[in-house]
Amino acid sequence: MPEKGKPRYPEEFREDICLWEMEGKVRIAAVGTGPGFLSLLDIVYNERFQQFLPDMVLVGIAEPGPHKGKLDYARSLDIPIYETLGELIEAEPQLSLVVEHTGLRSTTARLRKELPDNISLIDHTGAVFLCGLHDMAQANAYCQVTLDRHRTLLQAIIDEVREDILLLDSHGRVVDCNRNVLEKAGKHKQDLLGKQFFDAQVPEGQEGMFCSTDSDEQCAYTQALFSGEKTEALFTRVDQDGHLKYYRIYAYPIKNEQGRINHVVVMRRDITERTRRERMQQQADKLAVVGEMSTYLAHEIRNPLFAIAGFTNSLLKSETMNDKEREKLRIISEETTRLEHLLSSILKFARPSSSELDKVDLNEVADETVTLMRMGYEHQGYQIELKPTKKIPLVKAEPEMVKQCIVNLIKNSVEAMPQGGTLRIETGRDGEMVTLSVTDTGPGMSERQMDQAFSPFYTTKDQGCGLGLAMIRKLMSEFGGTVQLKSHEGQGTTVMLSFLPVLAEGLGEGAEWVVGEKHSEEEAKSNVPPAKQAESSSQGS
Repeated sequence: MPEKGKPRYPEEFREDICLWEMEGKVRIAAVGTGPGFLSLLDIVYNERFQQFLPDMVLVGIAEPGPHKGKLDYARSLDIPIYETLGELIEAEPQLSLVVEHTGLRSTTARLRKELPDNISLIDHTGAVFLCGLHDMAQANAYCQVTLDRHRTLLQAIIDEVREDILLLDSHGRVVDCNRNVLEKAGKHKQDLLGKQFFDAQVPEGQEGMFCSTDSDEQCAYTQALFSGEKTEALFTRVDQDGHLKYYRIYAYPIKNEQGRINHVVVMRRDITERTRRERMQQQADKLAVVGEMSTYLAHEIRNPLFAIAGFTNSLLKSETMNDKEREKLRIISEETTRLEHLLSSILKFARPSSSELDKVDLNEVADETVTLMRMGYEHQGYQIELKPTKKIPLVKAEPEMVKQCIVNLIKNSVEAMPQGGTLRIETGRDGEMVTLSVTDTGPGMSERQMDQAFSPFYTTKDQGCGLGLAMIRKLMSEFGGTVQLKSHEGQGTTVMLSFLPVLAEGLGEGAEWVVGEKHSEEEAKSNVPPAKQAESSSQGS
């Protein structure tokens, strides 16, 4: 016996095992209509047998016998019927095969004597194998239908899964994928099959959607392939709009009977929203700690700081100091002022805002702020553009805090462009929210910088305490709004503030107070849907 898993024949002879060398169709005749006759008809005329047998045609039936029903069925297929085999052979000189279905040994013996050498014979014993082939083909068709049904069901289930799923071979080539992968890649399945999975480019970046490169040691697929165990990895990408996206990659190795890995299932799950919530919770926890420390800081640090500042200023006024001593005192005074500013920023950041929300005209606040900031920066090579959108709703916020947010964003943009550049401040709408965005033409941000941008006390500057964006997010959260960061390295950065609109009381569901418009009582009524007007009228009467 050959070794298990090895071929039983030389590999170079594989294609010669069973090779049909017949020109045209195989012309077959049946003798009799006994057992196996209907199986022969099915084999010849059913398309599912074509994958197992050469192309065949039943040219006639000889010695039909008494089976009227079978003969009527044969006539419906336009099969000629002859009384004797001799008549059939005379009518079909190209006949190549006769199948005997009488079941009589005497008929088989007679056919062997009468048939010419160029016509083969399958007797009633050999016809049993045709019946077996027929049953096997039927079983194959049933299994194929069942397999197709299960494949369709499994594919439908996989396609409905929200995660991106790839089936890879042991060389990293794509074997299959679900619909999510195709939609995000913007390609047909045939475009990805057989390709290296790290070459599957998607619109959200110029790198692979599951791995950076084939040599990425942190790639979950690579780790699963070498460890033989389920692995997972955190994966970040900046999408086409400049948003930082977080993904969790899972890799599941699939082994064959010999225990070797032949496939790996790789699944990518978008955890951006979950990560955002976790980061906000972490920030809230940090704020809670800072808040608890603020009272201690105010008492234990501020009071000695005031004493140091007071004595330093007093000594600076002394006429007995020489220049070197006065320079040292000046440095102490500056550092004391810096520490006081840092302490004030921390305390301000830790304590909740006590201001009440008001109706704010974003266009008006933006115009006032930009006018102020232009005075300080335009002569330094900075161009600040304001592009307000007319007829935007008023928003819920505190005017001075909104102005402070815009000032901080402009300062951040200016510091990102030390050689000068253009800043664009725009207002508009994004769905139900009213937006204000600040865009610069600076160097942009890396994935790591975007990941840490809103963390308290994180800064890339030589000066500052890293509370600017964190403070903005805190204020926007108190306003009921959000902050979004968009950036590509080398293409600038955009920070967009999204505010809740002020709904106009008494104007019906969905109505809003709009910037730059005065609403009279008649205009207010005109904005109310007819059903609401009717309801109001009935209540008034």
